Amino acid sequence: MMNIYEVDNLNLVAVTKSDVVNFIKDNIEKVNGYICVTNVRTAYLSSKDKGYCKVQNDSLITIPDGMPLVWLGKLSGFKNIQRTSGPELFEHFLRNENKKIKHYLLGDTQEVLDNLTTKAKNEFGATIVGSFSPPFSSLEEYNYKEIANNINNSEADIVWLALGSPKQDIFASKLIIHTNKKIILNVGAALRFILGEYNMPPKAIQKLGLTGVYWRFMQKPILFIKQYPKYFFFILKNAIKIKSKKK
Repeated sequence: MMNIYEVDNLNLVAVTKSDVVNFIKDNIEKVNGYICVTNVRTAYLSSKDKGYCKVQNDSLITIPDGMPLVWLGKLSGFKNIQRTSGPELFEHFLRNENKKIKHYLLGDTQEVLDNLTTKAKNEFGATIVGSFSPPFSSLEEYNYKEIANNINNSEADIVWLALGSPKQDIFASKLIIHTNKKIILNVGAALRFILGEYNMPPKAIQKLGLTGVYWRFMQKPILFIKQYPKYFFFILKNAIKIKSKKK
């Protein structure tokens, strides 16, 4: 059992990275489902879209990838909680875990998948049993049964899904209908992090809880300036709500 705290109606687990790693290892070949890695932006989107909120709440677990969400967890009374990102989990399982764990790569471009497969095998000794780069399309147009059949036939244990949120979360919720005891981790840009195309910001920025701010500003500064205030007030509103409940 994991401790749950709410950010609006979104259920997040109060966990450390080790908790998440152990949860995945304990459930390989036992459960069929997906894990959401959510940040302030996707938490905010869940507060505005009940359907998307349900998708995240229907996951095996939804973990906080964003220091403001971790702060809300601590404010809720859970002191032993850490930010856990998709790239961290992905690299951990490729580099450190049992090499018999079988991985399937889903998303991004075929070039990225091919390069990553080579690096994972040669540098980490990881077992990559398949990959697929879905065409750019609407969520309604994918053949989820066919994609799932390829995954099932590969005998993969873990599927690393990189389509970006909220798309990857909704995609996973449709895919698991057809998969057989697979754990799907929705990890966004994690594949490119492992290839070194993206890098984490300096430690000081990460400790201040500004990783998301850093990335969004670097990628789309004008859009970030327009959108950041609503995320700030979203976190502030939930902090006030949690404090009020405690009183």
